[in-house]
Amino acid sequence: MNNVTIYTKDECSFCYYAKKMLDSNNINYTEYHLGLDFTRDDIKEKFPSQRTFPIILVDNELIGGYIDLVEYMRELK
Repeated sequence: MNNVTIYTKDECSFCYYAKKMLDSNNINYTEYHLGLDFTRDDIKEKFPSQRTFPIILVDNELIGGYIDLVEYMRELK
């Protein structure tokens, strides 16, 4: 994984676990945080099909959320 981006929000357990998974696999990522780096309207415009957090992209391709990241990582191994 070269370029990983994760959109997160406060008090989101799936956001926490996604970052923990990336960290434990020594995968660098760029994090954007709701209320600091973007608004809900920004997310609705950029990712209209996403309804939950985190929102994870790999090489600028939408992977999905935490469960999708788990599956993606499993396929890489």
